[in-house]
Amino acid sequence: MHGIEGGDDLGLTFTGLTFTGMAESLARIDAGLRELRRDALLELLMPAVEPSRTRAVLTAHGLPSRAAVEALYGWRGGTGPGDARLGDISMLPGFYLLTLDDALANYEAFLPDARWAPGWLPLFANGGGDFYVADLGGEMAGSVRHFRIDESEHPVDFLTLADMARTMAAAFDRGVFFVDSHGHLEMNDLDFAAVAAELNPRVPWWVD
Repeated sequence: MHGIEGGDDLGLTFTGLTFTGMAESLARIDAGLRELRRDALLELLMPAVEPSRTRAVLTAHGLPSRAAVEALYGWRGGTGPGDARLGDISMLPGFYLLTLDDALANYEAFLPDARWAPGWLPLFANGGGDFYVADLGGEMAGSVRHFRIDESEHPVDFLTLADMARTMAAAFDRGVFFVDSHGHLEMNDLDFAAVAAELNPRVPWWVD
């Protein structure tokens, strides 16, 4: 697929980024959310899920677990129910972190779709059928794709979930993510694309 290789497992390394690096990126995302006063989201984020629990739930649905997904849910358990608007709970502009139960419910719902592949676990959703999905199996196992409900093809955006977390963290650090006049998390698309291209030089979506 455009000559790029599959993502590495967090149990060893993520494209040169260690497990400690993943934890550091998540901590920077957390700090960015606090600095931007994303209070509604912070209040709704669920407690961490034990890696063994994530592994067991995925296995029960016939899905292999990956340490990166376990690390993500071991940081925060997803976005809980509440009255907040999507713009108030976005962790990535336009997208919120699904709970593991919601991720699996969406997985089962979209699995019959011919554009969906077995092993694509949705992690972030926009509430309208678009997702960032972690590929848990196949030749690009470990990568993250952007599933767009109105498109027929869904290319790789990040070779690993750690790469996605690092890119998000950099966007917070550099002010690419900001809060607009309505209190919603937004970004300059061109600025984010530039950061993503810098940090993901092997991904055609960003550099071609």
